[in-house]
Amino acid sequence: MALSLSAEQKNLRSLFINDDRYIVPSFQRPYRWTKNEVKQLFDDITQAFSSNEDYFVGNIVIARGNDDRSKPQIIDGQQRILTLWMYLKVLAILTNVSRLDEMLSIRDWEDEKVLSKIYSLVFEEADQSGIEEVLVWDKEDFKTRTKGLPKLGLIQSNAVYIYKWMQEYFDRLDNTKQTEFWKYFIDRIYLLPIALDGKDMAEATSRALTIFETINNRGLDLADADILKAKLYEMATSVKEGNVFIDQWKCFSQKCIELSVPVNDVFRYYLRIIRAKNNQTTSEPNLRNFFLKNEISPFKTKEWKSIMAELNLIGDTLESIDSLKSSSVKMALLYQVLQEHSSAIPLSAMVVYIYSIMESNNKLEEKGVVRFLEILIKICYTYDLSQDIKYKIFDINARVMNNRPLVYQASGIAEEFFDERRRLRNGLVMLYHYLIENNWKKFPIDSLVRVERIVRQNDTIAHPDWPKDNIDKEIESMANFSIIDFSKSYKSLQERSHAYNSSSLTSVSGILKGKTYYSYNDFTYRKNDMQTVLTKFLTQSESEKNYNIKF
Repeated sequence: MALSLSAEQKNLRSLFINDDRYIVPSFQRPYRWTKNEVKQLFDDITQAFSSNEDYFVGNIVIARGNDDRSKPQIIDGQQRILTLWMYLKVLAILTNVSRLDEMLSIRDWEDEKVLSKIYSLVFEEADQSGIEEVLVWDKEDFKTRTKGLPKLGLIQSNAVYIYKWMQEYFDRLDNTKQTEFWKYFIDRIYLLPIALDGKDMAEATSRALTIFETINNRGLDLADADILKAKLYEMATSVKEGNVFIDQWKCFSQKCIELSVPVNDVFRYYLRIIRAKNNQTTSEPNLRNFFLKNEISPFKTKEWKSIMAELNLIGDTLESIDSLKSSSVKMALLYQVLQEHSSAIPLSAMVVYIYSIMESNNKLEEKGVVRFLEILIKICYTYDLSQDIKYKIFDINARVMNNRPLVYQASGIAEEFFDERRRLRNGLVMLYHYLIENNWKKFPIDSLVRVERIVRQNDTIAHPDWPKDNIDKEIESMANFSIIDFSKSYKSLQERSHAYNSSSLTSVSGILKGKTYYSYNDFTYRKNDMQTVLTKFLTQSESEKNYNIKF
C-alpha cells in the first residue's frame, strides 16, 4: 500500500491556530534542549528579523490515524515545536495580544478545561507538568523567576530564559517594531510538517518512523530503544502496572547513563543473547523488527517484568565487566586488545559470555574470563579478514549460551600474515607487550595507553642504515610501533628516546636499550621477535577440555 503522505510548508500561525492538540508519544525522549540551543534559536530568529528574511526552522514528522480518536503525534521535531510554543507564550505575555494567547491552548468544551496545545506522554521526565505550569504563568510569575531562578525543570527554566532575553530585546524596540516582530514570528517563521496517515495510529506511526529514517539519513536505531520502551510501558499498563514499570525503567535508564552505555546497545546485546539461545547464527535483523515481529522475541513470549529483569541483568553484566577491568590488570589488557580489533562486534561475545555465567548463578572468576578472552583474541586476530567476522561471533555466542565448548584449531601462519593484517596492527602490538611484560602491576590500563610509532620518517633520513626502498612500508610496519605509557607530546628524537628509556615498562624501556636511536638492526630484531612471540601464541591449539565455557 502506498504511503499516504502530505507535506506543505506552514508558518507558526497556521500550525498553532487550528484545533489540533499535538501529542508527544510515550516512546519519545524527554525534552532535552538546554539554554544554549534555545538561545541559538533566539539569536537566529532575531537576526532573520533584522535582515527582513523568512526563517525556516526545519522539518517535523507527524503521524495521524484516520480513526476519530486519533490526535496528531509528533514523531520528529518535538524539541523545536515545544521551544517555539514557549516563545509564543512569552510573546503573548509581553504583548497582551489575544490571538497569540489563543495559539497556546485549546478548549475542552466537554470538561470545560483549557488544555495546552502540546501534550507530552513522555514518562521519564515531568515534561507535561512543566508545559501546564508555563501555560498558566502570568507576567508576575515570569518576573519573580527571573530575579533568581528557583529549582525548575528544564521546560520552566528555558521559558524564564526566553522571557528575560525577549524582554531585553523588546526594550530596544519601539512599539511599532515590537508589533512587527510578533507578526513576523507567527507569519514568517516556517516549518515543513510531513504528515503520515494510516487506518489507525499504529500504522500511521510506523509509516512516520520510516519517513523519519529517510529524512535524517540515519538508521532507525536511534529511535528503536524508545519504541521498545513504549511497548514495554504498554504491556505494563495493560495489567495496571504502568507506574511500577516507570520506576523500574528510570532505574534501568540511570544505570545505563552511569555506565555510559546507550540503551540501544543494551537492546542490541539482548537481541544477540536471545538469538544465541536459539542457535541463530544468520544475518542479524534490526532491533525493532526483531523485538516486535520475530516469533522468538521476548516481547511475544514473556511478561514485561521478565524482560526488564533480563535487561537489568545485561546492565549488571556490563557493570561486572567494568569491575573486572578495574581489579584485574590481565583482564583489562586483554579487553583492550579486543577493543583494538577493526570490528567492534567481538566485544559483544564478551558480554554474552559474562551474561551466561551470571544467568546461571555461577561464580565469575578472573581465571576463566582471561582464558575466554585469550581464545576469543586468537579467533578474531587469525580469522580471514576477507570474511565477515560477525558470523563467527554469532557462532561463538550460540556455543556460549548453549554450554557447548569452544575449540580453537590453530593453523600455520604464512610469512605475509602480519603484513596482511595491517588493520589489526595496533591490537597485535598491544598483544605482544601483553605477552612479554612481566611486571603486571605497572602495566598502564588507563587513558595513557596508546600505540605510537617509535621513529618517524624524518628520523630515518639522517641515518643511512635505514634503507631508502620501501621505507614507507617499514615505518608503518608492526615492528615500528609500541605501546607508550608517557605523553606523546615529545617532538624531538632525543626527548622521545629519553621517554622510552625511562619507561616503567620493561617491554618499552628495552626497545632502545639505553640508546638514543632506533636503528634498522634494532627494527629487524624486534620484527623477528614480535612475529615469533605472536606466532607462538596464535598457533597454539586449544582443546575442548581447556576451553569449556563454564569454569
